[in-house]
Amino acid sequence: MKITRIKTDIIKIPVKNPYIFSHGILKEFSNVLVRIWTDEGIVGIGESSFVPGGGVSEETPESVKPIIDNYLAKAIIDEYPFNLELIHKKMDAIIPRNLIAKSGIDLSLWDIMGKSLNMPVYELLGGIYESQIIASYTLSIDTPEKMAKQAVFRKQQGYLTLVIKIGRDSEYDLERLRQVREAVGPNIKIRLDANEAYRPDQAIRMIKQMEKYNPEFIEEPVKRWDLDGMAQVAHAVDTPISSDESNTSLASVRKIIEKKAASIINIKISKNGGIYRSKKIAALAEAAGIPIIVGGANTYEIGRQASRHFAISTAQAQMGLGSEGCSPASQSKIDDITKKVVTYEDISKMKGYVAISSSPGLGIEIDEDKINKYRILS
Repeated sequence: MKITRIKTDIIKIPVKNPYIFSHGILKEFSNVLVRIWTDEGIVGIGESSFVPGGGVSEETPESVKPIIDNYLAKAIIDEYPFNLELIHKKMDAIIPRNLIAKSGIDLSLWDIMGKSLNMPVYELLGGIYESQIIASYTLSIDTPEKMAKQAVFRKQQGYLTLVIKIGRDSEYDLERLRQVREAVGPNIKIRLDANEAYRPDQAIRMIKQMEKYNPEFIEEPVKRWDLDGMAQVAHAVDTPISSDESNTSLASVRKIIEKKAASIINIKISKNGGIYRSKKIAALAEAAGIPIIVGGANTYEIGRQASRHFAISTAQAQMGLGSEGCSPASQSKIDDITKKVVTYEDISKMKGYVAISSSPGLGIEIDEDKINKYRILS
């Protein structure tokens, strides 16, 4: 079997309501659909997904598409899809960084491998470690009253874990947490995500005030490049610190571990370069005794499925899936490009957990009509 063709499309799907976080305002999901064909007629499906405002990378759909089309495609045409190590090394030799671009290719290759063997991707990754995995819902920044109301609604839908975005207007952050905690009670886990919003001294002061409301952890409280500052925060507070924007590669995670800047690692399949590289980061975290959470970014169902395969087969993914639902972040995009997506009803039936399809590959089927509807560049 060899790769014969690769095609990319930029797909843009609006959201019902703008989603606010410290990096900016999300009004649409704009990602790159990646499809790879083989000489045996198998088509692998992947996506490169993004966070607006440079949330995790400087890459954009408009930069990723030509990079794949004009450069990275050279690393995979005529190659055997199972040669992941070789393909990633060849891509790195052509362009050293651009991990989001490489992730779309990586997911497509895993989909091909699974389909060719008639096996789900999680079987290729070592099999099921947990038959289901806990999901969390991320609340958009809003007034404390509206966030509390939204939190109660999500609790009623079955979510056991909520994420509160903080840091856009820090004077209200404590009140948001207080009202959400009082609204949902003591048994719902609450995670905080600052998206780099604070200085170290601000973060320490804010977190110490928040600790009486028992947050499970706080993610990326300071700028991603200030690992010394994050370590300062981690050592000064009782609440665990999670890294996200600061970890993109094995080298960056090694530095986080060495500096003891975080005790949780958030792996996002897209920002970390795909499943193949993410597994290496998970192994590094395991060696350091650090749990991981599998984050979502602003993915379509393709990326969500990839995250589920990765999480369900990784022992270190003790913190479950971040921003999981019928779509990530605000869970409010109006549509998807796959024929089936996880719905609120699915999560409700599973009592706050997500199961995974046993279909071959990533287990997704794309809808050509929806691709044609939402495609902005082919």
